[in-house]
Amino acid sequence: MLFVTTGLTLLTVKRTDGPSVFCSQVNSGPDDYRVLVVGESWASDGKLFPELPNAVSHRLGGRGVHACSVGFNGRNSRLLHAELVNDYPSYKLYKLFGGKTPDKVILMTGVNDAIQHVGAPAYVEYTKKLVEFFSDAGDVEVIAIPRVNERWFKPPNLFSRMKRNILRCYHDGCDFQVNDVYRIALWRDHPEVRVIEFDNFIDAFEGHEECFKLDGVHLTDEHLHKYGAFIGGAMTLPRKENPHR
Repeated sequence: MLFVTTGLTLLTVKRTDGPSVFCSQVNSGPDDYRVLVVGESWASDGKLFPELPNAVSHRLGGRGVHACSVGFNGRNSRLLHAELVNDYPSYKLYKLFGGKTPDKVILMTGVNDAIQHVGAPAYVEYTKKLVEFFSDAGDVEVIAIPRVNERWFKPPNLFSRMKRNILRCYHDGCDFQVNDVYRIALWRDHPEVRVIEFDNFIDAFEGHEECFKLDGVHLTDEHLHKYGAFIGGAMTLPRKENPHR
């Protein structure tokens, strides 16, 4: 009974730290193309900038680009959705663009879902809800879960380790590496969700170890900047380029 009670308590722990918010503008003008990146730690600290807006501006023939990232460290998709609904409704986020709706929303989630073993159904459900949360935006794209080295991940404390092991066996058959399982579930259940293939940037951890920090989960700062350029080059943009180029 004590074990079960402890396990249930661990599952309800909520982080209290706020999001990391950064913005970057390139060739700013009256008709800036607005990009909002929302996600977990990979979206934090502004390390996708200025490469992301630079790449978008280049593709749009020099049009101004206003890009902002909002990163919630450690959150899985369910927790991210809950914080957005309860504390950061879209109108608050859009204040980053002077109240204007973003032309593009990029969702960077899934790494924590796999690391924390929340189960593929939960990842799919809340990723879809995150897409719907930004239904008023011009367009929403989701980045496929990066193939990080889940086996190397070291939980920060005993409670996190216990929680992870409980959920790993409860949801994922005690497997450590489940990112492909979660990916496939999203593609299967919601083929309409538009996905940017992370594999076109780095297709696997093995053979690319130098791109990651020692935890095997986070990209180095150098490769986060390269990742920003990749996203800017991979996202879908309007067919018409800026007529003022």
